Amino acid sequence: MLTGQQPLALRLRADQTFDSFISPPGSAAARARLLAQALASGRERTPLYLWGPPACGKTHLLTAALAVAAAHGLRSAYLPLRELGANGVTGAVSAFEQFALVCVDDLDTVAGNEPAELALFHLSDRLRASGGRIIVTGSATPTGLGLSRPELKSRLGWGVSCRLETLADADKRALLMRRAADQGLSLGEPVADYLLRHHSRNLHDLLATLDRLDKATLAAQRHPTLPFVRQLLGTVDVESASTATPADSA
Repeated sequence: MLTGQQPLALRLRADQTFDSFISPPGSAAARARLLAQALASGRERTPLYLWGPPACGKTHLLTAALAVAAAHGLRSAYLPLRELGANGVTGAVSAFEQFALVCVDDLDTVAGNEPAELALFHLSDRLRASGGRIIVTGSATPTGLGLSRPELKSRLGWGVSCRLETLADADKRALLMRRAADQGLSLGEPVADYLLRHHSRNLHDLLATLDRLDKATLAAQRHPTLPFVRQLLGTVDVESASTATPADSA
């Protein structure tokens, strides 16, 4: 069972911040980002439900919110339901009822399990009573998840629901180039485009490839030219396939 804040240090990724979250002005993603920031800093209490396909940024926003809450000295908790499973939920949630912020990831993985759903409903209720905040993610709307308990479905509907979409190629290119610049890597548009055309379009895989490219250029003392990337890509693809992780971690 997860307890306190210590496990969060093992989960938080320094690169998943609000600043690195791409959200076009006026989009649902931009609205989700602003509300998640307000919840994380204690300026807002409205529950937030984020939904969308894998690799659309749901876990990214949760990670960013947890980091901001910690920076404000607020007790926060991350509940990865995909890892906990339905049987692990009931024991885990009771530890976090007095926390300032609780981030619940992948609600769909326990949909249909009544004890788990009831535990999450009571967690939401007790957080609301104690002044805490909650952010929940799922793959579909509350009504489309197949939840068994109407009270949980209703409670999720009380707050703000934001649908996130996967990034367009232009946004992925911009993110790759910005991440490369942050790492001190000069990545030109031709190289970024080549990665998008000839590698997995999953954002997590692309960023993992960028990390390997960074290490390879440092080791070879070379710039990431297109010929160098073409030569390296076959090795990168094999490594990426053997170290794959859940797509939504981006």
